[in-house]
Amino acid sequence: MTSWEFPVSDPVDLRVRIPAGCVTVRAAATQTATVTLETGRPGGRAERFLDDTQVEFDQGALSVIAPDRLGIGRGGSLDVTVEVPAGSSCLVHTASADVRCTGELSALDVHTASGDVSADLVNGVARAATASGDVYVAQAVEADLQSASGEVNIGQVTGPARVSTVSGDIRIDAASGSRTEAKSTSGDIRVAVPPGIGVYLDLSTLSGSASSELEPADEGGGADMTLSCRTLSGDVRVTTAVQPATR
Repeated sequence: MTSWEFPVSDPVDLRVRIPAGCVTVRAAATQTATVTLETGRPGGRAERFLDDTQVEFDQGALSVIAPDRLGIGRGGSLDVTVEVPAGSSCLVHTASADVRCTGELSALDVHTASGDVSADLVNGVARAATASGDVYVAQAVEADLQSASGEVNIGQVTGPARVSTVSGDIRIDAASGSRTEAKSTSGDIRVAVPPGIGVYLDLSTLSGSASSELEPADEGGGADMTLSCRTLSGDVRVTTAVQPATR
């Protein structure tokens, strides 16, 4: 295990790039940015992979960059744990790794070919794209989330939301932005809208059922939200959210 500590006075821009492993980001009330790296196995190729991973902090930007090709296989797996001040931004690129973020981030952008993505609170845009994995964001101002083979769940989004899957379900517990789009090839779609929001509904399914508990609003008659839900083989269900709108 290897670790670094950097004194900070403000939120940082975090960038992580590893081929495989696990990335954990904790945003907390701290004046120290901490990076801890661990390999799957001690010694040999794994240790060389760890030694060649670059950790740098310069002018508010914190980066953790692992080699692209050295240590292909089990030796190329790296567990990254980072603690940064609340309000920091996070950018992660990985081929095969789970990404877990806790605390408050200003922005999130994750790209992984194989791995789950989760985040607590994003006070800006939450972006995530995974080919094989689930995506969960508890709360975001804006969301742009994609999964080819996995589920996508959002607790609450207060701005525009774009969610798509190929073979996975989509669920949004509270959507209150001006436009929400949910698309799936083979999956169910569930979207809840807080009371008091006029919604123009655009629902479509080829071999499933579509239902709504809401009173539809006319698109040109002052609707607060346009809600578009489309799936080829799955059900679409629109309901009233439990929590009130926060706009």
